[in-house]
Amino acid sequence: MATPREIRRRIISVKNTQKITKAMQMVASVKLKRARDKTIAARPYSEKLKQIVESIISFVPPKSSTFIKAKNDIKNVCILVVGSDKGLCGSFNANVVKRTIRVLLENKDKNCKLIVIGKKPFETLKRKQVNISYSFTDIMISPKYSNAALIGNKILKEYADGTIDKVIAIYNYFKSPASSEVISETILPLEIEKKDVSKALYIFEPEPEETFDSLFTHYFIGQIWKIFLESNSAQLAASMTTMYAATKNAGKLIDSLTLYYNKVRQGIITKELLEIVSGAEALR
Repeated sequence: MATPREIRRRIISVKNTQKITKAMQMVASVKLKRARDKTIAARPYSEKLKQIVESIISFVPPKSSTFIKAKNDIKNVCILVVGSDKGLCGSFNANVVKRTIRVLLENKDKNCKLIVIGKKPFETLKRKQVNISYSFTDIMISPKYSNAALIGNKILKEYADGTIDKVIAIYNYFKSPASSEVISETILPLEIEKKDVSKALYIFEPEPEETFDSLFTHYFIGQIWKIFLESNSAQLAASMTTMYAATKNAGKLIDSLTLYYNKVRQGIITKELLEIVSGAEALR
């Protein structure tokens, strides 16, 4: 049985841990506010840019752009996995890894190339002996547009060269501070049906294909950037929720240990009283 001193030490240790988890919860809460504002602000821009690209694609002559490919001949698939560089965020990264394994199984008949962003999913997939083509770590601690542009341009170059036919992004979509959803979506090629624009009165300067290529590059990098923001907001929300739960559980453990401490202390006092009474009775 533990002594009162050992129990007191454990109570102090749990209280110190509770202070840390409470502080981490507060930090995540403050960071989430800024990240959520950025994420919500980026959504309309990304959606509008997509609408513009969809409206221009019908004017682009067939095979005039390297970014327009047939969807029926997919052999090389690029899977972009976005997680976090830090832990202590619940099942945030575990869910991304599970979805990645599922997508790999669904495309096992194709040549899959895996690009992993985030230290945690990279380490887990490496332990599972999954072949990773490229990895980027320490960029999700503070996401930057320049990193999204670097990765986006790299993917677009391989897509234009023909080494990639399809790009699937796997990440956590931010819904609210209390919930997020792991999704896998095809971001290349575009799922667009061409419309008849023979009677449309538009004048392009420069030509439609040149305009499309320029806008498409901005659109794709914007999609990568939006994914970064969504994932970052979801990670901070998961971290805040996890630290809140840890703080609450620490409080319950402190109450339980305090009750146990009082019982042990009371037992020791009762035992000492019994010994005193027994000793007094023996002297009579």
